[in-house]
Amino acid sequence: MERTLWHDVRMQDSVFTPSGTSIIVPPGIRLRPVVRGRTFARSRDIGALQDDQDVSVTFRLEYSENSGRFEVAAFGIDRAEIPLEVSGAFLRTVRVHAIARIGILAAIPSWALELAQLRNLRTRGGLRSFADYAPSDEEALLLTGLLYRIAEISGENPAQAVAESIGLKQRTATNWIRRARAAGYLTRTDFGTEARRVAKAIEPFWNAYIMESGAEFRARHNVTEESMRALIERENAAAEEAIAKEKSRGYD
Repeated sequence: MERTLWHDVRMQDSVFTPSGTSIIVPPGIRLRPVVRGRTFARSRDIGALQDDQDVSVTFRLEYSENSGRFEVAAFGIDRAEIPLEVSGAFLRTVRVHAIARIGILAAIPSWALELAQLRNLRTRGGLRSFADYAPSDEEALLLTGLLYRIAEISGENPAQAVAESIGLKQRTATNWIRRARAAGYLTRTDFGTEARRVAKAIEPFWNAYIMESGAEFRARHNVTEESMRALIERENAAAEEAIAKEKSRGYD
């Protein structure tokens, strides 16, 4: 199944295709172990480029049981029409993992996509900044395990991801991670059903964040709140449809 994911540069032309027999990693996340990607990169991730330049990138990611994360197995650059040689000096300015890791989102199940982006909530204080966010201890620890493993899978700092996503001090996040590990959420793989339920409970808070962060966009582009809400509803419906397809294919 191909997923076209949006980023900050020509993502309408980017395609990430997961493949391989599904595997299950703690605490119950089903992954496709290989992702092939085609995308574009700009000066943010390639220092040799000018702000108005971009190059074509292809890559292959493979999940490593040893490291517990996706590794870059192959990576290529096509300069297209940019008058720059892809030399050793050029390649030393390339942030390979920063470019390729967007493809990891194609490997995780649809229900986990919002969890993978919860770090964006750090600007408003994480999930705990929402007055209605009141999970049980068990739900909070399972969420901690999910956030930790998704960040680890992606090659990011997992402890920092837990702290920023939930809105915890780093010492508190470390304590929660220790408790999540003791509960088996970082070592066992049989919490898939509970994990999907926790992810579903996060949706209202993620949607609220999207509405908040869209305020400036709406003002700048004269988009009404009703239009933005309709867009979110369409995105949620698309996600539900993708989940149903994945379940029918055994990828949940």
